[in-house]
Amino acid sequence: MATKADRAEWQLEYLRAKKSAQYFLFDSRQLVTKDEHDPVHPVKPFPQDLYLRSLLDCLLVSGKLMQPAEARFALEAGHTEGFLRKAHDSGLLMVEKSRQLLVTWLVVAYCLWRAKFVPHQLLLIQSKKAEDAENLVFRKEADIGRMSFLESHLPKHLRSVSFPKGASEGHLFFPNGSHVWGIPEGGDIIRSNTPSVIFSDESAFQPEFGNSFTAARPCVAGGGQYVAVSSAEPGEFQQMVEAT
Repeated sequence: MATKADRAEWQLEYLRAKKSAQYFLFDSRQLVTKDEHDPVHPVKPFPQDLYLRSLLDCLLVSGKLMQPAEARFALEAGHTEGFLRKAHDSGLLMVEKSRQLLVTWLVVAYCLWRAKFVPHQLLLIQSKKAEDAENLVFRKEADIGRMSFLESHLPKHLRSVSFPKGASEGHLFFPNGSHVWGIPEGGDIIRSNTPSVIFSDESAFQPEFGNSFTAARPCVAGGGQYVAVSSAEPGEFQQMVEAT
């Protein structure tokens, strides 16, 4: 049975997680990913590598939840304050990645933190096919989707979504009014909504990536955030990375 001291500690940890995404993702050690390549310890916290902490700072800055001068991990990793100011003012972040570096996991975790602790957010997580996007959010069971895995493995005092009631295929619904929705490539769904964040995963492999970005521009201009992540492939994503 939980004691009064236990409840007080849980409340303090919740407030720390709400205040700081860095605490929630890294320092609390309560948020765990799954590593299908590790047969001994497949469930583990995020490693505290500087490149991941730096990426989180960049996400917070481009999402206008952190000022560039406050992004100490990004600055320590070598990002200039000018680059961070540009990300902050534009709301855009383009990330070239290699596989197996937890970059997609990290961005999904950022979106989870934002949905949990910032009310009335609409976060669209986009991939080439609907099934791929659902695998990033929720599909059939909490352990299958990446975000639902992260959420369902939190201790009870940090959990927001009740499974299965708070989830459906490609969707997570939060008590504070936030909604995460996994969508296929293209601009149609983006144009029909007013998203707070659009996360495009493996953008270089989406033939309709350009349509997605064009559709998102009014939302981003109005204060939203567009995050595109991909491994290398010639095309519109590469051109946009080089242009920015």
